[in-house]
Amino acid sequence: MKLLEPLDIRNIQISNRLVLAPMSRMQANEDGTVSERMPLYYSNYARRGVGLLMTEALYTDKISGRAYFNQPGLCTAAQRDTWRTVVSAVHDMGGRIFAQLQHGGRLAEPGLNPQHIAASDGIAAGNTWQTGRPNAAARAATTSEIKQIIECFERAASYAVEAGFDGIEIHGARGYLIDDFLSASTNRREDEYGGSLENRLRLPVQIVECVRGVVGKRPISFNMSLYKMDDLSYTPPGGEAEMTSIASALETAGVDLLHVSTRKALRDEQWGEPLVKVIGAAVTRARVIANGGLKTLDDCSQCLALPGVEAVSLARALLSNPDWLSMALERRPLETYVPGMEREALRIA
Repeated sequence: MKLLEPLDIRNIQISNRLVLAPMSRMQANEDGTVSERMPLYYSNYARRGVGLLMTEALYTDKISGRAYFNQPGLCTAAQRDTWRTVVSAVHDMGGRIFAQLQHGGRLAEPGLNPQHIAASDGIAAGNTWQTGRPNAAARAATTSEIKQIIECFERAASYAVEAGFDGIEIHGARGYLIDDFLSASTNRREDEYGGSLENRLRLPVQIVECVRGVVGKRPISFNMSLYKMDDLSYTPPGGEAEMTSIASALETAGVDLLHVSTRKALRDEQWGEPLVKVIGAAVTRARVIANGGLKTLDDCSQCLALPGVEAVSLARALLSNPDWLSMALERRPLETYVPGMEREALRIA
């Protein structure tokens, strides 16, 4: 069974193809440091057989980068030091763990950051997911601020290396800042960071390149999606060809894994094929992680049969079933995800 086979990614080996997807749990300390239960929470998944763990999104700066209240960060030495306890606990259970780095951008909770910046001036549609308030107006980041954002990702990646993480994942999905720059529907800039696909790719590529410079031989993953938190039906103007170009550019920049997030991984997009299949065909060296609506062993097996797809990531299924792997293999009934579970206290069972 492919799901149980080990996977080599650059210089590390993952014991199997099952990945814990990043899940916003909102239970860090107010200063972004790791709370007391977080080492047990993450190591519990490693103990129960999940081969690779992705942390929830970690903010990379305190000025404009936080996305939600009680979000953990990786932009101070104090935050770095508390993450060492998590990494050590996961390694003690034989697991591997990546730090997912994020900038909240226009989707940040109102009033959370001193500055509310985005690719362009504007307001994201609808309400925020954490507090349910209307999204706040954001202004376009200046070129000087873009440079600072890149430097913050570089510093956070350096802290991740010092904390002992096995790799880095860059959050480039769902309408947050990097995806905001990448998407034609939200990036209306007229400088070198907007307009053509080449220009819209500039920020993601520069972040990948600077992270590669500090993580050395550790693997880099890039989380990508079509849908946004405020636009579930977004399709790029260039369709399938545009997604192929994005994947190729990220691979060339130094990405080892493309973590493809969708609402449903096996669903055909407007061009007639699943997004993960398109991305898998677009890359040669990088591997693809499929994410989106995967609940059962059969779902995972179907994804892993697609060309280029080498791993699957689960969120809600693992949240409601920390023992998902053994339960699925033994064909035991799985608990159903109940909306709001991610807001509950961390499960350490």
